[in-house]
Amino acid sequence: MSVEEELKKDHAEMQAAVDSKQKIIDAQEKRIASLDAANARLMSALTQLKERYSMQARNGISPTNPTKLQITENGEFRNSSNC
Repeated sequence: MSVEEELKKDHAEMQAAVDSKQKIIDAQEKRIASLDAANARLMSALTQLKERYSMQARNGISPTNPTKLQITENGEFRNSSNC
């Protein structure tokens, strides 16, 4: 085997390794984006709950039947009264 053939073989092997790692990186970036979106929805729901209970506390209202949040299959939240 000539030096040139060995270099081509080594290059092909390295390129395959790089391609494999790039696929892993792409999948991780997609997962991170999904987690960021879920985190944003959770933070929004938390803010809404804080505002609701803060408003009730200022008005002296005790939450006798607090709204229950349910998570949908796509990770969004809805009130149990909206079901």
